[in-house]
Amino acid sequence: MSYAEALAKEGDAPPMRPLTDHDHPNAHMLYKAHKAFQAGDIEALFAEMADDVVWHLPGDNVLAGSYHGRDEILRNFGMLQAAVDAYWAHPLDYFGSNNHVVLIALVRARKGDRTLDTKEAMTWRVENGKLKECWHMCLEPEKWDDFFRAN
Repeated sequence: MSYAEALAKEGDAPPMRPLTDHDHPNAHMLYKAHKAFQAGDIEALFAEMADDVVWHLPGDNVLAGSYHGRDEILRNFGMLQAAVDAYWAHPLDYFGSNNHVVLIALVRARKGDRTLDTKEAMTWRVENGKLKECWHMCLEPEKWDDFFRAN
């Protein structure tokens, strides 16, 4: 079974609070970007990002580091795909302001008989109407590191 097939077959998404006209436009922008990521639409995903976007992943694991620009971020996505049999980031909520936007998500991952079930917060800095810099924060970093630690 391919990675994409595993994503489609496993796990029901928890309910997300629907975005409304009262939510900040940056919350809608991140929602659109995340939907593109879930659909595998890389062009639509990067259309919401600045050309010099930066992605920070903390921790002591194979994914940790700072990734600059589209090519490095795509390399990180490839590292994620290689580290799992399946990965889900179910959005729970989005919060936006003029300068930042945050996604809270339930993350589930599987590799063989090992699983990860935790929450994450992705805080983005917004600049000139684009997603400019992201800080990915697992709310249980020891679980994240344990699952993604190089063996």
